[in-house]
Amino acid sequence: MLICVSRSDSGSALPTRPRLRSQRETAGLSLRALAARSGFSASYLSRVETGRRSQTAAVTRLYASLVQGKAKPAAKRIPVRVPAWMDPVVELDVTWFGSEVRRLRIAAGKSLDELGTEVYLSRSQLGKIEQGDARGNFQLALSLDTVLDAHGLLTRLFLEECARVGPVAPDTDILTCRDRVPSGAGGADRAERAVAATAHLQALRVRSHQFGLQSIASDLGDGIAELYGLVDRAIPDAADPVWPVLLRYAELLGWTTQETGHHAIALRWTRAMVGWARALGDADALGYALVRQSQQARRRGDAEAAVTFARRAGGIGGISPRIAQFAAQREAQACAATGDEHAYNRALERYYALLAVSAPSGHLLAPLPWWGPVPDPAFEGSRLLEATCLIDLTDFPAAIALFDRGMPQLGAVRPGYARLGVRHALACAHVGEPERACRIVAGALPTVARQGSASLRGDLRLLSRVLNRYRRSPAVRTLLPDLAAVARTTGTRARQPDADNR
Repeated sequence: MLICVSRSDSGSALPTRPRLRSQRETAGLSLRALAARSGFSASYLSRVETGRRSQTAAVTRLYASLVQGKAKPAAKRIPVRVPAWMDPVVELDVTWFGSEVRRLRIAAGKSLDELGTEVYLSRSQLGKIEQGDARGNFQLALSLDTVLDAHGLLTRLFLEECARVGPVAPDTDILTCRDRVPSGAGGADRAERAVAATAHLQALRVRSHQFGLQSIASDLGDGIAELYGLVDRAIPDAADPVWPVLLRYAELLGWTTQETGHHAIALRWTRAMVGWARALGDADALGYALVRQSQQARRRGDAEAAVTFARRAGGIGGISPRIAQFAAQREAQACAATGDEHAYNRALERYYALLAVSAPSGHLLAPLPWWGPVPDPAFEGSRLLEATCLIDLTDFPAAIALFDRGMPQLGAVRPGYARLGVRHALACAHVGEPERACRIVAGALPTVARQGSASLRGDLRLLSRVLNRYRRSPAVRTLLPDLAAVARTTGTRARQPDADNR
């Protein structure tokens, strides 16, 4: 419900149109990013900024809140209880918008149906917002603020949460924000810039493992805008040293935006990468972009499309064995998600055959990062990929047997191993071993909370639902609140140390 108030109600005069745009740009937001946060369309906000549409009080408060959010100190927050085994990993000292809506609703003695009727929202959708499964929009936050007499608290929490779960990752519209460098720029200088950009990309990868993917999204966007300003946009040239680096920046930004929960933006970056790779004739870049599209389709629940993209990637002529291995891996996972065990086994056999010939050597000395994760012989030499797929095929005992053999062999902890721990716990919960599931996931949650991953949110939610069957277990009762808290933090930024200490 959109609440409109008069000029006198708002307590201040409406700002001029140039000021609206200035407030948005000061907050570092594009029109599309602000639209994603607020629920207004980008075209509507553009017309308001340019004077082609009237400026409502709701829009005025939206833009004013961007400045207030930067100027005002943070409000006192209610800390989320964090178990001892998570200390000293991250601090989850936040108050969630949905949790506060639920607290205020109960305090007001309103049911979900009653409050939903007042703000023109269904009971189920309001319940999802309270549980953190849906975010709502700025207009809804305004309505709830008024109906629950929150005096601006809910509006502030909503915008804080958008900034915490976001800020919205850089979108492809940044490609239009930089003028192209004149073609007279020297070739040696371009090669030097490509080398410097490659080194910076490697540093960003390291930072993402230390502080989470959200910590590098802005820098990746700046890097892409700068590199895109150097290349000839009309005729991509494979001989240009900047283009291969630009492709890798786009791939990492696509992965980052997906893992921080901005799936539509991630898909646009992946599609941009597909177009550039085709124009450049780079088979590996095109193959890996299709692998990424397969992964995106599987995570949004479209397993059939995931199979199609993986098979298209594996069918490209001239791709390296490593990219073909990735394609076979994604195809096996997608086939398992569809329940097609025969197709899964065929893809898995192809994956192992390619693994024997695709392991690269000397990757740390390579001039450009490898497509995808750094090779991990401990994982690839195990059968843990099968274990994760067997969960989708509902063969939980076989999955547990593979996890039990493979997990102790992994050695040094890597961020990706936390995902395996969550899946291991999920298999144990499904076979009626809730206490063991709790022990396993307790060891994985600190890394999950520190790194943040929107793709893990589904597994964590599913694990919570399965463990809810065993609420009589003391271990389950102890873990569930913390599991829910960490699930909500996936995709947020962990608190970082000072830059000098990084």
